[in-house]
Amino acid sequence: MKPVIIAEKPSVGRDIARALKGFTKNSGGYLESQEYVMTWASGHLVTLREPEDYDPAWKRWSLKSLPIIPGSYALKVIPRQKKQFDTIKALLKTAPLVINACDAGREGELIFRQICELAGYRGPVQRLWISSLTDKAIREGFASLKSGQEYDNLAAAARCRSRGDWLVGINATRAYTTKHKVLLSVGRVQTPTLAMLVAREKEIRDFDVQDYWVVMADFQAQGGNYQGRWFAKQDNRVWSESQAKAIAAKVQGQGGLVTEQKESQRRELPPLLYDLTSLQREANKRFSFSAARTLSAAQKLYEAHKLITYPRTNSRFLTPDLIPSFAGRLQAVAQGEWQSMATPLLPKPPRLDGRVLNPNRVKDHHAIIPTELSSQGKKLSLDEQKIYDLVVRRFISVFYPPCVYLDTRVVTTVCQETFESKGKQVLDEGWRRVEGGAGEQLLPSLSQGESVRTFKVSVTEEHTKPPARFSEGTLLAAMEGAGKQIEDDELREAMKDAGLGTPATRAAIIERLKDVGYIEVQGKTLVPTAKGEELINLVTVPDLLSPETTGRWEKRLAEMELGREQADVFMKAVEELASLVVSQAAAGERVQFQEFTQDSLGQCPLCGAEIKENRKAWGCSRWKPEEGGCKFAIWKVVARKKLTRAQAQELLIKGRTRELKGFISKDGKKFSAFLVLSEGKLEFQFKERKGGKKD
Repeated sequence: MKPVIIAEKPSVGRDIARALKGFTKNSGGYLESQEYVMTWASGHLVTLREPEDYDPAWKRWSLKSLPIIPGSYALKVIPRQKKQFDTIKALLKTAPLVINACDAGREGELIFRQICELAGYRGPVQRLWISSLTDKAIREGFASLKSGQEYDNLAAAARCRSRGDWLVGINATRAYTTKHKVLLSVGRVQTPTLAMLVAREKEIRDFDVQDYWVVMADFQAQGGNYQGRWFAKQDNRVWSESQAKAIAAKVQGQGGLVTEQKESQRRELPPLLYDLTSLQREANKRFSFSAARTLSAAQKLYEAHKLITYPRTNSRFLTPDLIPSFAGRLQAVAQGEWQSMATPLLPKPPRLDGRVLNPNRVKDHHAIIPTELSSQGKKLSLDEQKIYDLVVRRFISVFYPPCVYLDTRVVTTVCQETFESKGKQVLDEGWRRVEGGAGEQLLPSLSQGESVRTFKVSVTEEHTKPPARFSEGTLLAAMEGAGKQIEDDELREAMKDAGLGTPATRAAIIERLKDVGYIEVQGKTLVPTAKGEELINLVTVPDLLSPETTGRWEKRLAEMELGREQADVFMKAVEELASLVVSQAAAGERVQFQEFTQDSLGQCPLCGAEIKENRKAWGCSRWKPEEGGCKFAIWKVVARKKLTRAQAQELLIKGRTRELKGFISKDGKKFSAFLVLSEGKLEFQFKERKGGKKD
């Protein structure tokens, strides 16, 4: 008759047992001490039942059986987890009290509640809520256990998220799959995320590339040489080559005056601490890590090495109760290359202001910071080293003063033409000593009214560029901002609860889109496939496509955690959405999906074998060049333009396509061309203009 502790994973169970001491291993699935019984899940042991578990008629995928809306939601054990579930169920039968030691967040709460619900446990519950797995944090957490009832709102939001995703996913996926006779995965968060990628790709294709010219002038002044860029009013681009050359000729070798010289001192505050999304973005920007790769490294630093606090956090702030631990955390990282940065802050770290210490902005977990354990002697992987370094440097940097620099703007006028020069001189690196990036771009000492001489002028042709494709980092930012890429930290914080998904789920959403063949990774960017684009063209329900609308759902779940949203009202809205998706899918025209099929496209022009389709190309079925096979292929993306199946077929049958628009050259210029097959190789052919010249 001892209290039963349920951890989320065996490794966490062992950490808790080590911290509390006195546990011995039992024969199966749990540990025991004189005071407690310690057991664990291994992630989800229990899940929502499948449609056919409610009604055998729902096993068959049919539009007639939709929408599937069960009157109540039942649970079942995941088959491979039955042994451990049975162990926990047996322990709960005699438990006078259960301590929920699953991860302190929405998903951890769901895992625990589902286990207790299916096991039939209705007794008292206490909640362990900690942000790191050090022995000290665990013991402090057990000394201040909370009532499980305090987390009923969190549990309600967790159940609604789980049931809502089940309802939309089951109904939308079955509706579009049965309508179009090809497996089409549709989800509440993944579909609007895909819609953002598809919309961006359309912007890139529709972008009208324009040529412009940049005029740069080098000036000689008494204090030294400097360079300026021509501008007029708000535009520093010249839209005519002849005009640009005329400006250059006009000012070459001429004298000029410094007509404007302004200096302003600026203070750049340290960036906010990391939450999971900002850590994933930074790692993608610096190391090209995927969101999943960063999360994996951070999770190991938290669970296995105990070096950082809980990583799946949505907050970038700390609470005042952490102040006494700051010296210990800084002491733990005052080694190696961090020693010179952390040691000056000891033994009494500078006081942090409300920009960092803000209890009102910490809901479940504070920002990711180092623990009081040293990394010396720890065998960290290269990924773990890189992520730990980011966390350590960001934590140290918030104790440093602002970076102070002098901003300088100079306007030089030559023959009524104006040129702008900008410079930055760092006066005090401040926090940038820790994080770097405080490079200087100095201008010579100049004064207003000073005479200068133009000794060199250059004219460069450039082109307007389409919007950049999403990287995982910029996609995470767009998901967090519900479709808006917001770089300002403060503004992003204000919109956080209305983002697409949560920090804990965004990486999985991106991986899911890759797995189902809706997006591909090209270099550092994410590109929607033809299948992904076709799906978005089919979905007509705004609530299933709009990042902002779906973000409002996340906002409602966040409100539910605070007790300001009713679960039944939320679920009613989800049921209405599921019904609307089914009716609109059924009413739409059926599309013949031909992507990713093995249907023959025709005969190979090199060897006569069949041409088959895969995710990246239409290629010869004898394609194995390394084994002496045929090398023929028509790639689906040519000069950043996606070819359709019909265009590839036309190329095979006729040896050429009609003129196609939307190709983009390496320097970003858009062009039109015919595609032709020449001896099995794909080539461009250009239309002749008047005068016999080709485009």
